[in-house]
Amino acid sequence: MTIDARCKEQRLVADQLFMDFKCTAPGSKEQLRALNMLSFLIGMWGDFLKSEERRLKLASTLKITSAI
Repeated sequence: MTIDARCKEQRLVADQLFMDFKCTAPGSKEQLRALNMLSFLIGMWGDFLKSEERRLKLASTLKITSAI
């Protein structure tokens, strides 16, 4: 999955989180849920970028060995 596709996939969730956080009372269940989901999504990005880094390293290794 590309970064663009991942952003589009998470757009609806992010919009809902924003509205839950903005339109509810400070410390409400909705705000806490939104913060927990935000934390989860940030963790998912870390996992995604780590796998992308591995994939790109492997691809560059394959290019170098096939050029030799």
